[in-house]
Amino acid sequence: MSKQVLKKIPNFNAYEIVNRFTLFEDLAPEDKRLISNNQNIFYFIPDKDEFIVEGDIENCFYLLLSGSARVKHQRIDYDELKPGDVIGINGFIRDVPRTVSVIATSDILAIKYSRFQFKKLPPHVREMIKDHMLEELAKRIDRLNQEFHAD
Repeated sequence: MSKQVLKKIPNFNAYEIVNRFTLFEDLAPEDKRLISNNQNIFYFIPDKDEFIVEGDIENCFYLLLSGSARVKHQRIDYDELKPGDVIGINGFIRDVPRTVSVIATSDILAIKYSRFQFKKLPPHVREMIKDHMLEELAKRIDRLNQEFHAD
């Protein structure tokens, strides 16, 4: 695993990146600046890097800002991730071993929040991100139900 913290993203570039995502569209400019000014949450993940390892315990989640990744379970391809997708919600919430591995299929720029970092956000920002996570989980459940009933 070779995640590298991006320390040299100019704040205006990070703000522009955060401003592009519908996840953050309802936030006030000062809240977007709060997120974009925290340079410790921006990660560069190189192509082919396995940045989530099945079985590891890690209480963080990732929001893909650019790039793509493949989700694998027991070495079988399961899903493809694209910008705007959130991964790692179960481990973030429950402190349980990762149920899948995630491998970059291109260079990725991502936001990574640990539970500790997340708790430092203002409550209204946390709630908005939690709502997005719930929507992501509901979409995954719908997709799994469709696959289950297709068989």
